[in-house]
Amino acid sequence: MSRRPAIELSDNEDDFPEQDWETEGSGLMNASADKLINQLYVHLGSIKAGNNSIKLQPEVIYLLDSLVENGLISEKEKKKLLVII
Repeated sequence: MSRRPAIELSDNEDDFPEQDWETEGSGLMNASADKLINQLYVHLGSIKAGNNSIKLQPEVIYLLDSLVENGLISEKEKKKLLVII
């Protein structure tokens, strides 16, 4: 009977850089305007419902920046939404 080798767990945070897994594969970089807006609504709704995750606010800011960058909203509209969060 053979056994699988034991897996060593790492306590080193450098093994898992946060920025890589937070943005890779999320589809936000190539998302259409509708998807960006839907993601924004979901995130804002989550904040309104009481989710106070420290990762949620930067994601909302990224979505707003993407919408401004694509010309879908103005800087003024972005600032109005930032007041909400």
